[in-house]
Amino acid sequence: MVKEFFYPKTIAVIGATADSKKFGNAVTVNLLENEQLESELFPINPKSTEILGLKSYASILEVEKEVDLAIVLVPSKAVPIVVDQCIEKNVKRIIIVSAGFGEINEEGKKLEQAMTSKALKKDIRIIGPNCVGIMNVDTGMNASFILSPPKGNVSMVTQSGSFGAACLYEMQDQGLGFSKFANLGNMSDINLTDLLGFYLEDANSEVVCIYLENVIDGRKFYEILKKVANKKPTIILKGGRTAYGASAAASHTGSIATDYSSLKAAIKQSGATLCENLNDYVAAIKAFSFLPLPAGNRVGILTNSGGSAVLFSDNAEEFGLKMAEFSTDFIDKITPHVIPLVKKVNPLDLIAGANGESYYQVTKAMLDDPNIDIVVPCAVIPTFLEMTLDEHYLGVIKAWNETGRKKPIIPIFMSGELVDKTKEIAEKELAPVFLSPREAAFAVKVLIERKKKIQK
Repeated sequence: MVKEFFYPKTIAVIGATADSKKFGNAVTVNLLENEQLESELFPINPKSTEILGLKSYASILEVEKEVDLAIVLVPSKAVPIVVDQCIEKNVKRIIIVSAGFGEINEEGKKLEQAMTSKALKKDIRIIGPNCVGIMNVDTGMNASFILSPPKGNVSMVTQSGSFGAACLYEMQDQGLGFSKFANLGNMSDINLTDLLGFYLEDANSEVVCIYLENVIDGRKFYEILKKVANKKPTIILKGGRTAYGASAAASHTGSIATDYSSLKAAIKQSGATLCENLNDYVAAIKAFSFLPLPAGNRVGILTNSGGSAVLFSDNAEEFGLKMAEFSTDFIDKITPHVIPLVKKVNPLDLIAGANGESYYQVTKAMLDDPNIDIVVPCAVIPTFLEMTLDEHYLGVIKAWNETGRKKPIIPIFMSGELVDKTKEIAEKELAPVFLSPREAAFAVKVLIERKKKIQK
């Protein structure tokens, strides 16, 4: 049912235009810019005969071929007419980007329901209205008006288009890539449960993330969420937790907010990871996207900045994490690679003069040690002693690669713009970098929780 939205052979963009100030242009350009896209495009605009080098049609009814997917970007008053034409054309799937329906008033809700009812009688399914569209990054299809992310293993479904885009851009800035993206808008037909069912079976959707404001059918949602969370790491960011937030959600998509306490309990019972802010959301997705699950819960820390390790330790205790105890063998192994001033305790403060070679040797020793399950290398990037901005992170990644990436590493690298070089390496190496002690501690927490769930 949902899969057909993501793998169309033919796409009609109804409301396509060469005018860069209109959404119809943004969607058309996004579809055209990726040479990998195999779908054939048909711009629809009665005022144009050619758009961006493609023949344009006055109506979808004039397109000679069958149309698998129609993307509707016309003013709301014209949408019912266009949907009727799509039904007459027997278009298999429709995405209505246009707003001005159930999120506005009751009359708009009745109008979108009427369109959906007509389409369902012909087995035609609708995403929207009032959405930004969808993406299948695997095939190069960006059927939306937001920027295309790099390929990866994360699939997102969001009840807010613009906030979903903001999350996507933030994740991209931290090296995360995507497989699928969908904004459902008012959910007149296709809803969260439908999308999660698709992600459950989609091999490339290895990590599933959701921005959630309301649930239509709580029982169905819980049942499918439980199935997805049992099979794949599933992360939820909940909007509308408070009375003010619920009111904002209602005006946003015309939805009725779901009772948060009940939903929170259901999410916990399902095995999904619930987040209450964007930083935790991105940290959890990053951890599950890049890292293996730990064998146990013992954490080893190395740092060139005592403060960063102290802050991580504070967060670690708040989250109930366990610090590893260094064995005599481990201490003997690292002694040649640290200066005599270093106290060989966990957290291991290598002091500011520690270079990339020290980080490599100590990180590798921690990864090799059977008494340490998770390694947390902290670094304030140095600007002294002729050390380079990237040598510490390179040392960490070298150690991780040489040990087969069997244990999770949680590198905390701080220093504002100086981290940019580290981010570039992380993206190239398909490795994580965490930007604060709390974010890193939360990542450790969710990895351990996921491991415990699988063990159960």
